[in-house]
Amino acid sequence: MKTNPFCLPDAPAWLEDDPIQQIPRLLERLLEVAAHAPHLYETLPWLKGMDAWGLVQERFSELIFPDTPPSPQEATLTGFFARVTEPIAKMVEALYASRLLRDTSTVGEILSRMAQDAGREALPQEVVTGICASLVRRRLDALGQEPIRPQAATWKITWHPTSVWVRSPMGVKKPFLVLVTDEATKKILAFRCTSDPPNPTEVSLVLYDALVFPSSAERHFGWHLSPPTRLCVQSPLPKAIQLAALVWRIEVEEIPQQDCAFLQALDRELASRILDPVHYLRILDRACERAYGYAPLLAKQRRVQKNAWCVHPYNDPLRHYLGLRELLPSFPAIIGEDGTVEWQGWHYRDSEEDVLRYFPHAAVMIRPSPSTEATISVYWNEAILCYATASELQHPDGSYRPYWFPYPRLGE
Repeated sequence: MKTNPFCLPDAPAWLEDDPIQQIPRLLERLLEVAAHAPHLYETLPWLKGMDAWGLVQERFSELIFPDTPPSPQEATLTGFFARVTEPIAKMVEALYASRLLRDTSTVGEILSRMAQDAGREALPQEVVTGICASLVRRRLDALGQEPIRPQAATWKITWHPTSVWVRSPMGVKKPFLVLVTDEATKKILAFRCTSDPPNPTEVSLVLYDALVFPSSAERHFGWHLSPPTRLCVQSPLPKAIQLAALVWRIEVEEIPQQDCAFLQALDRELASRILDPVHYLRILDRACERAYGYAPLLAKQRRVQKNAWCVHPYNDPLRHYLGLRELLPSFPAIIGEDGTVEWQGWHYRDSEEDVLRYFPHAAVMIRPSPSTEATISVYWNEAILCYATASELQHPDGSYRPYWFPYPRLGE
């Protein structure tokens, strides 16, 4: 829904021409949320003492006895939401009940800016909170569809200095390898090569690779994610992994550096050679395939080949799996006057609710998708604002080209 709902002043009220059960059901939903989150009573103090079943009885009494005085509970509800039109309620639903999980304050800020753009008075935040509270069930239903299947496994994330000489722009160096291994099988699920000791971002990204690419090896971005029930991460533990673990409710343990017999054996085989970095990655990938039956880098390449030149935006795993975006690095950006975010030569726009146009010149943080350069997540005040797609890479049917050139550079 891209139309600004505040530009439709003649739209019907949200609770106008109410069917016999709509208002009682609204009250029932609000009371249900308040029972689990009592702080809602602080925002909506009038909710205390309300009774949904009592309201139903009062409504039936009005039908049977027309002279019965109007229900004070119904008057309270309709009065509180009097300024909410049907389009405004639908916009709140689109913003709050989406898989982005925007918080109520962000939804309120978006609506406030929409009202300002239309020259209308904004809704009070408590009214927005009330509408959002009535949509909690739909929000939970969207979460219930999340295709996450935890597996009873322990993964280790470790990094190791190698003794292999590899060419780099700074000369010949011995790189470092970051590995994700399954503790039971010793299988290497993902790796990344760095010229220096890895930073927290690189450690987090290798976990992203281990989660996304094995599950999509034989599927179109496989519609499930299988995080382990336990993670052992070499010290220091990145904050991003801690946040993702909280989302997935998995146990995380910080461990000291450990030796890797597989890498030590490979280092001995390559000790007398000076390798090109891409060549080294291919050798490592083939060694993993021979030892464990899975080549992490080849799986990433095949994923890109399957994407080809036309990908639907919803095929980006970030849109389906909570916790993944916590693993990504963030970069500062500015929203332009026309509602686009310019970054690395592309111009990104929110193609769903088009909320970016209400934040001109705002400073934001973006998290680019590791799976495609065509999409980013946009954050404002440390809260998710929207997903955005590069207009230059978008096709008329809404799909997009994942990369400008057919494939990203090998290893990225």
